[in-house]
Amino acid sequence: MPLSVRPDPDVLADNARLRARLDEVEETLHAIRSGQVDALVVEGKDGPQIYTLQGLDAETNRLRGEMLDQVSDAVIAIDHENRIIYLNAAAERLYEVTAFEALGQTLPQIYTCRWGGGDDEAAAMATLLEHGEWCGENVHVRRDGVEINAESSITMLRDVSGRPTGILSVIRDVTERKRNENRVLVSEIRYRRLFETAHDGVLLLNPATRKIIDANPFMTQMLGYPHDQLVGRELYEIGLLKDAAASREMVLKLNQTNQVRYEDLPLKGQGGQHHEVEVVANRYDEDGRPVIQCNIRDITARKESEEQVRLLMAEVNHRAKNLLAVVLAVARQTAKYGDLPSYVERLSNRIDGLAAGQDLLVKNQWQGVEVSDLVLAQLAHFKDLIGTRILMHGPRAQFTAAAAQGVGMALHELATNASKYGALSNFEGRVHISWRITAAAKPMFSMSWTENGGPKIMEPARKGFGQMIIGRMAEASVQGTAEIRFHETGLSWTLSAATENALTGRGQNESVQGSA
Repeated sequence: MPLSVRPDPDVLADNARLRARLDEVEETLHAIRSGQVDALVVEGKDGPQIYTLQGLDAETNRLRGEMLDQVSDAVIAIDHENRIIYLNAAAERLYEVTAFEALGQTLPQIYTCRWGGGDDEAAAMATLLEHGEWCGENVHVRRDGVEINAESSITMLRDVSGRPTGILSVIRDVTERKRNENRVLVSEIRYRRLFETAHDGVLLLNPATRKIIDANPFMTQMLGYPHDQLVGRELYEIGLLKDAAASREMVLKLNQTNQVRYEDLPLKGQGGQHHEVEVVANRYDEDGRPVIQCNIRDITARKESEEQVRLLMAEVNHRAKNLLAVVLAVARQTAKYGDLPSYVERLSNRIDGLAAGQDLLVKNQWQGVEVSDLVLAQLAHFKDLIGTRILMHGPRAQFTAAAAQGVGMALHELATNASKYGALSNFEGRVHISWRITAAAKPMFSMSWTENGGPKIMEPARKGFGQMIIGRMAEASVQGTAEIRFHETGLSWTLSAATENALTGRGQNESVQGSA
């Protein structure tokens, strides 16, 4: 059976008194919110305190309360103990708290403040105490951790005797505005970095005066002008446009189309440097005022490259025609001797020799061919014999393109004849290939091919196309002379020419032996 306990009469009486006081507080708060009272008397440790709402009557205060509830800014009033005695609907929304929860609470229970600097809070309080008001910005951190950028206007509240009794804060949420300002700031920083580090010249102009108002470092370096000497000039004054009329014409076009492009403009720097530039000018608004931005790209290297390609194409075309003429001549001369099967074989071999020289020229961009490389290329079919039965010796030297073609065909013809009739047609014969440069008032280049150990040979009764290749064609390629001798021990061939006609002059003097 449950035990019955009789309530203490004193406890019941205390509970009744507390309930009555709570009802009284709720009724008072309701009256304040509805504007039905114009002053409050609050018992404190220093005796009764009168708080006035500064109204003439209850109706005025009610209207004032309704007005404050309609404004978009948060309005909060606190007493001298930092307890909230009023907040409007905007404050409830901003801090996500109801008036019932907030009234009587301290501000840190609703939000905390974060100041920009260590002394900012103390400075704000000093200003408020001295002048009775303070305006500024800080960050309010709500109970749920959400941060609000707040722009606050704080005014000191006073009683009828003028004594400070609390603070009234009007708070505007500027979080979105701050975000936008930060975006603009970041954008400006990025633009300035691009402006400062761009590898194109950038000029900013005032459309009204057509004068330069800013220039990036690349532009000042390109022209050789200090920044302050560029600012205040028109484009034609720095050599970018022809004259003042051209400058006016550009601005007129920009007013109509907002963009103007110039493909190739000559530009001369202060130090006399010549540049080819490409200019793109744009007109846009910056903070409500028009600005012209000119991007100037130095295309000098590109133009030089294009010109080099054009010259190279012309050179390739010229050389291709010459090569075809050589092939045609080789084909015609080869056809004069022997039957069709031997003609095809001989023509094919000679074209192979010509092609080997062409490969080397292309590899070296038609700048010349090393003598040793040319020898090795033309004797590629006998590479196993090089260093044993085929010996080569001479300084490092480089044939001109024309010499490489003629001498290459001669070497190929000599090697072919040696394999058929000369020193390379048996197992004992040898070929010695040498070249040298003679230092004199007019330096001379000579190259020799000497065979020994092969079958006995005799000078042919008639001269065929092969002799024309190692004779007149070789001579023509170096503007020199060729000497051909038929000894019983083997053929000897010597080609001599002025160094300037046969060699490029690069990479000479080092000795090359054996297989190089």
